[in-house]
Amino acid sequence: MKRSILFICSVLLWYSCSDDDKAIDIVTEEIEYGAVVRTLQFNNAEFNVGDPDSVFSVDIEVQDELDGDLLEAVDLMVSFVDNTPAGGDFSTAEASLGSLLPEDFGLGANGFPKITLNYSQAAMAAAVGVSLENISCSDQFLLRTVIRLTDGRSFTTGTASSIILAYETFFSSPYCYTINVVEPIDEELFTGDYVMTSIVDGPLGPTFNESGTLVSVEKAPHSNTVRQVRLKHILSHPSNEQPRIYEFSIVCDQVVFRKNQLSSVIGQCTFSTSSPILLGPGEENAPANILDDSVFEVWFVEGYLGFDGRCGFGTAPSRIRFTKQ
Repeated sequence: MKRSILFICSVLLWYSCSDDDKAIDIVTEEIEYGAVVRTLQFNNAEFNVGDPDSVFSVDIEVQDELDGDLLEAVDLMVSFVDNTPAGGDFSTAEASLGSLLPEDFGLGANGFPKITLNYSQAAMAAAVGVSLENISCSDQFLLRTVIRLTDGRSFTTGTASSIILAYETFFSSPYCYTINVVEPIDEELFTGDYVMTSIVDGPLGPTFNESGTLVSVEKAPHSNTVRQVRLKHILSHPSNEQPRIYEFSIVCDQVVFRKNQLSSVIGQCTFSTSSPILLGPGEENAPANILDDSVFEVWFVEGYLGFDGRCGFGTAPSRIRFTKQ
């Protein structure tokens, strides 16, 4: 059963690890069997500014056609994105964090190789050659995984469909983690009951069915600054599809929507499960005021990384507003 459901991808989408690359091309509609680095759970998702000992931690497992027996290695690559270049742009190219070999993994509950990735801010900064004093709040590290198989194939960013890339799916295999550098905030901020309204609709109208209704915003268990809200995309089936968890972060003075969040389990235009669109951050983020969380906005795009054109749009900006009750 595992092998029959794990690696069927009817559409392959190509994109880079960078948040700035938003072009997707459908390159095949053949079934492709591959391998994924499945995200089981985040233990800590972000770095605290000025704290070299803060740790990014995530539990992953490797799945391939032979339940992990094809694994040769998982290579780890890291780069730094300087989002505060006023004093100079310290962004870097990728550098190696090393490789994980089969013997480094244990056996997880699902019967696949499993491991916890733990990397401190200091370790990642050293790998890319960035001084800790040049790391500011809102900067980012990108941690990219490359899974290599014994038959010579490899899989990384650009080798999976949206249903594979998206968080909160069975696969949850983005192959690249964006680690925000944040300033810790009070855990009660930006939580509670809010009325959510659409202020810039998506291509089909309000992005979420809950527009104009009361929703609950909660702190995520894996980060001090990440918030979660349960919403149903406009394409969600009214009875069969449950609300999805959508996440955004309070990063300094900005509200940053998480990348690779699935719109719905059905496709945007074809109403198939092959190519539902992704939601993700746009080129601009909404402002955040940590002194007043009574009203805030979340800005994002539908068709994050682009879309296949059958709908007649590429990336479509959307904005929602939360008003505290």
